[in-house]
Amino acid sequence: MLSFDQATDGGAAGTGKDESGSPVQGPSLGDILRSFLHLGVTAYGGLAMVEPIRRRLVQERGWLSQKDFLDGLALCQLVPGATVVQLAAYVGYHLRKTKGALAAAAAFIFPAFLLMLGLSWLYMRYGELAWVKLASKGLGAVVIALLLQTLWHFREIVRRHWLDLGLTLLTLAALGSGVNYLAVFLGAGLLRLVLGRKLAPLPVPPHAERVMAAPNPGRLATQVAGALAVLTLTVWGLWTLNQQLGLMSLIFLKIGVISFGGGYVMIPILQWDMVDHLGWLTLRQFLDGILLGFVTPGPIIITATFIGFCLQGLAGAMVCTLAIFLPPILIIIFLSPYYQWVKETSWMRPVIQGILCALVGMLILVVVQMGRASLVDWQSWGLMLGAAVALIVFRLNLLLVVIAAAALSLLIF
Repeated sequence: MLSFDQATDGGAAGTGKDESGSPVQGPSLGDILRSFLHLGVTAYGGLAMVEPIRRRLVQERGWLSQKDFLDGLALCQLVPGATVVQLAAYVGYHLRKTKGALAAAAAFIFPAFLLMLGLSWLYMRYGELAWVKLASKGLGAVVIALLLQTLWHFREIVRRHWLDLGLTLLTLAALGSGVNYLAVFLGAGLLRLVLGRKLAPLPVPPHAERVMAAPNPGRLATQVAGALAVLTLTVWGLWTLNQQLGLMSLIFLKIGVISFGGGYVMIPILQWDMVDHLGWLTLRQFLDGILLGFVTPGPIIITATFIGFCLQGLAGAMVCTLAIFLPPILIIIFLSPYYQWVKETSWMRPVIQGILCALVGMLILVVVQMGRASLVDWQSWGLMLGAAVALIVFRLNLLLVVIAAAALSLLIF
């Protein structure tokens, strides 16, 4: 794997030069759509999806460098919403600006949306789907194996200096003790900035301090105001047609805006709104929806589709899905020009490094927590170890590993 500061493939907008020095056209919107549709079909497990995305876009496609990818991942830790959807939007923006961001995010979500629609219909028609619980055991083992693969490829982040390893362990302890997620990530970035100046300064790329034109803040204000106006009118229109549909859109928009920490953080907020406060779903229905979200590819918070379908059919599924994913996508689109402007400066590089160290700490914590919950017998341990060897050592196709694990789950559990 490349070190944090190496930038080998890709460029600022997915373009490069061939051997003769002539510009090479970057990926088209069609290329972006096809790649993220494939990722949306094959990627499982929240943060475990980061590694398949990195491998496809950095190693196989060469659409952006390792450093650019990690820069985007760091940004996604600091804004609300599902991390992997934000990462898709960031990559799309990096390649084709706003159209690329919308295309990448929509293509990544769409396969999970369709599959969840089908599973929700089966659930409403036939009740409990026993095979889903069996398949989820094998898929849980694959998710842990994917997280281990991600940690393996991110090992260079903490091998730079003992300070980075220390930050990783410190953030692991803080997150494990229940310290606020956002405070931990911001604190790690600030600590790396302050302590790293003397203890472990990062090399500054030659172009890092070049003068760049700052993005126009007036344009950002106009974009945000326009987005808020459109969203307000949409919620009002839905409320006029159907009060429950309007309230659903408002709740899921709110969750998309305030949920720092990814899809897993959204689950308790959803439970409070849908089960405890409004009583629209029973706890059993809600937990079944979470389980279906776990066995489908893509972001786990695709459970929003299930909730919307249970309450208002297809219209509800579409409204809830759009409402929960659209705010973080728009946030990435609005922030990306400013992030590109500041991220190469000498003071921002250590902050990004600290945030990535915190991410590694969080990945370790998630592996431990998921392992305690999922690896409860020799069958699940065997599936996890087999999947880890297949992915890390033999580098087998993820889809084949997922299919094999799901099939074995139906046989051995």
